[in-house]
Amino acid sequence: MVQQSPRSRGGIFVVLAVTIFLIISWNIWSSVDADTSSTTLQQTPVDMSDPVLSALKVSVQQTSSSPPKLTIGVTNSHSSPVTVFTWDSPLDSLAVQLGLLSFTPEGEDKPVEIPTIQVRRLMPPGDDAYVTIEPGQTKEREVLLKKPIVPLDQLQGKVKVVCQGRWRSVWAMKKEDISAEALESAGADKDALKGNFESEPVDIEL
Repeated sequence: MVQQSPRSRGGIFVVLAVTIFLIISWNIWSSVDADTSSTTLQQTPVDMSDPVLSALKVSVQQTSSSPPKLTIGVTNSHSSPVTVFTWDSPLDSLAVQLGLLSFTPEGEDKPVEIPTIQVRRLMPPGDDAYVTIEPGQTKEREVLLKKPIVPLDQLQGKVKVVCQGRWRSVWAMKKEDISAEALESAGADKDALKGNFESEPVDIEL
């Protein structure tokens, strides 16, 4: 029988101890990292006291009943031009599919459920993804309400509509004054303003 020397056994114990230490350290680091990421997502600041964001007024109006159409507007009541990154904003052509519009039938407490989609978009965003709104100016986007996206059979008569979501990026300047780097990073630009938006409820007839 081959017997291990005390030095050999000691080396094995050292290796085992180091391995156990590394495993424990990795688990602790992973746990802390996950908790930190979760906390960061939950505590993202929403500064609606910002004068630029609060000056962007979102509105909804019905422009046609057959076929049912809505016009979503963003009015700049600030004293300077404002540029909006339109993805996931009221001016997004996919506003309905992204769940930015809620529809509550008269007499109901909750809006009807509308299936939403996740969109994979090409990066960097194109020029049409940015809209500059001059002081006092309104930019609009028309949306068509149709099946199967909108359950029109559940929305007969008077319906309350609200447009709400989160600005991904807003700049208090014209598009040509924004750096190319900031435009390419779009929603990830750290210098852009971010915050919630919500329109006043409006009644439509379907």
